[in-house]
Amino acid sequence: MVWAGALIVLITFAAILKNLEARMVLILSGAAMALIAGIAGVEGCFDGAMQAFISQLINESLVPTICACMGFSAVMEYTKCSSNLVYLLTRPLQKVRFAVVPGAILITWLINIVVMSAAGCAATVGTLLVPMMLGLGVHPATAAACILIGTWGNVMNPGQSFNVQVGELASMTGLEVVSSFTVVAVIALAASIVLLTVIDITMVKKGNKQGAAYAAEPECADREAVKSAPVKINYFKALIPATPIIFLLLGNAGVLPNFDITVWMLSCSVLGLLLDVRHVQDGVKQFFNGVGNSYRDIITLMAAASVFTFGMNAVGLTGALVDVMKNSTAIARLGAGFGPFIIAALSGSGNAAAIAFNTSITPHAADLGYAVEAMGSVAQIAAAIGRSASPVAGVTIICAKMAGVSPMDVVKRSILPMLAAVLIFMFMLM
Repeated sequence: MVWAGALIVLITFAAILKNLEARMVLILSGAAMALIAGIAGVEGCFDGAMQAFISQLINESLVPTICACMGFSAVMEYTKCSSNLVYLLTRPLQKVRFAVVPGAILITWLINIVVMSAAGCAATVGTLLVPMMLGLGVHPATAAACILIGTWGNVMNPGQSFNVQVGELASMTGLEVVSSFTVVAVIALAASIVLLTVIDITMVKKGNKQGAAYAAEPECADREAVKSAPVKINYFKALIPATPIIFLLLGNAGVLPNFDITVWMLSCSVLGLLLDVRHVQDGVKQFFNGVGNSYRDIITLMAAASVFTFGMNAVGLTGALVDVMKNSTAIARLGAGFGPFIIAALSGSGNAAAIAFNTSITPHAADLGYAVEAMGSVAQIAAAIGRSASPVAGVTIICAKMAGVSPMDVVKRSILPMLAAVLIFMFMLM
């Protein structure tokens, strides 16, 4: 059964790399392994696989938090709160040329904490930042890479789906999970900023011309128009995207009531909607669109991964993998980091791999000599970082189009910073 399960797992990840529907692949693979176990005499396989799927669809700790966070993010985009925050953060960059590349990465990373969709964040930030960078003479591929590298910032949101999942496994809150790797994340971000800056300088010195010499037509907007357009910032709107996390931190400090992140996300969504009462009805629709999209894209993927995990357990594959990893902590570290990273880089999405790893291997982290939150965080962060090194990821294509370059040109600049970041997480957290 173990060998049959191993073969099915290899086929599963090959299918995911071919960009087949991940939920379909995970469910079919899990069901196939459960069927093999049932034929071999293991009881309760069919019912167990169905219950694994259903339990994730109604998971009372995961579903409300993830849906509320994505609904809040949708409201922030609709009410232009996130855009005002971008304008507020980017204005100083136009006056300090040497800070443009580091600043663009940092701003994207910070915005991605509240606008958790990588593609949505890239579109929001890139619309303003890419034309501005090109106008200041930054190489187009570097401008795109700045935005791309910053799109793993969503791992810092306590309500992000993977942080909630890891928190459930480790009996921690999402904020506690994020706190456990915040210092490492800052170090990894700093390393990626330094590396991209060095790579850009090196490539320019080798003969690449600066951005002003390129005739690319970014799809986001006219470069000069965006660069020179006076934007009146609504400072109150610019503050709203950060309020749930601020309130959560104040709650933990005892300054405010210590509500769950879900409560703060819902409350701040209402606050955002009240900023424009004339269009509050459309804003409410956007909130529920965000909720529905999160259920469709995230919760159902977790449910599919639960079937896959059940199948692995049923055929004894999970136990066999844990036994192998017990004999070598290096294998466990490499599996948690490079597994999701490579799959994300090749397929453009590492979500399925990260969820599968965190539901099958991470619960056994203590047996392998690691903390559950450390192993789970490395797996999910490696997937997010790997996406920023993928030429086929949707966010990479968006960034490349805005700068008028090919996705491969962008990845040539992002791959080394992202490899450095994942190595830092692997060796500092595990």
